[in-house]
Amino acid sequence: MSIIETLRAQVSLEVKENELLAKHTTLKIGGPAEYFFVAKNGDDVARAARAAKELGIPLFVFGGGSNMLVSDDGVKGLVVKMANQEIVFDGTTVVVGAGAPTGLVAMRAAEAGLTGFAWAVGVPGTIGGAVRGNAGCYGGETKDVVVSVRVFDRGEERVMTNAECGFAYRDSIFKREPGRTIISATLALAASPDPETAKAKLREILLDRKQKQPVEYPTAGCMFTNWLPTSAQDVESLRHTLDLNKDETIPRTPQGNIPAGWIIEHAQLKGMRVGHVHVSEKHGNFFLNDGRATADDVVALTAAIKTRVRNMTNGVVQLREEVEYVGF
Repeated sequence: MSIIETLRAQVSLEVKENELLAKHTTLKIGGPAEYFFVAKNGDDVARAARAAKELGIPLFVFGGGSNMLVSDDGVKGLVVKMANQEIVFDGTTVVVGAGAPTGLVAMRAAEAGLTGFAWAVGVPGTIGGAVRGNAGCYGGETKDVVVSVRVFDRGEERVMTNAECGFAYRDSIFKREPGRTIISATLALAASPDPETAKAKLREILLDRKQKQPVEYPTAGCMFTNWLPTSAQDVESLRHTLDLNKDETIPRTPQGNIPAGWIIEHAQLKGMRVGHVHVSEKHGNFFLNDGRATADDVVALTAAIKTRVRNMTNGVVQLREEVEYVGF
C-alpha cells in the first residue's frame, strides 16, 4: 500500500493529502501538509503517532495554529491538528483536552466559580500549546496551574508530573525534547470567594487586550520572548542607547523581563515592513499579515528587527523568537 492508503487504513479515512496549512494558522501563512489529520480524541493521536513511526515519516502536532510560522514550502510527513476539546470539572480540578482553546478554558473556569486562570482568557491557541510553551501574561504562567500532563511518548501513553515537564520561561521539556505528544492536562485552580468579581476581572483582561493588541488582524501572537537583563548595568545601557529620560520607568514583568514590544516601540521600529508583513503600530511585538504575506516575508522582518535592536543596543539586547518555525 502507498503511504496515504496505509494512513487511511491505520489512522482514519479522513487523512488528507496536501492540506494548505495557511487555513489552520492564526497568521494565515503556510504551505501544504504532505498528510493532514484532525484528531478528535486521544485514541486518534495514538493511532497517528504509531502509524507515523511505523512508516518512518515525520510527525508534527499542533493545536490552534498560533505561535508558529509554517514554511511556504509546507511540511513533510503527517501533520496532526488537535481537536480534542473536552473540559471536565471535578471540584477545583479541571481535566482539559490538548485541543481546547485556552481562552475558552479560562471562561469556563470563571463561570464555574474558579479562579487562578483568568489571565489566560486572551491567550491564543490551545491548552496543548500553552503547556508546551508555558504561556503566560498578566503575572500568570501555565506552569502555575498544571498538576500533570497526559502524553503519548515513544509508543505508550503516560502521565508526567509538573516537575517532569521541566517548565521554564516560555519553555518546557516538550519544546526542548520533541517526541512527546500532549493529549490532555490536569489543572488545579481555586474556588473564588467572589465569582462575580472573578468574572469582572476576566472581562477587564479581555478589554485590555483588545485595546492594546491588534486582535482584528492575522498574527501569530507575540513574535519575541521578553528580554531578561543579566545585570543592572544592562538596564542602564538600554536606557542610554534608547535615549530615555532618566526619570522614565522601564517596565518589568513579574519575572523581571523587559517587554519585547516596549523595546521595539522605543527603538522606533513600529510600522517597519518587509513585503506584505509589518510590525503593528498598536503593539511592537506583533507582526501583521496584510493578506498576501509569505513566510519568507516574516523571516526577513524578524531578522531585520533582531539586527536593528542588537546594533542599536551595542549587542546588549538579543531578541529571541517566541514563534516556532515549522517546515524550514
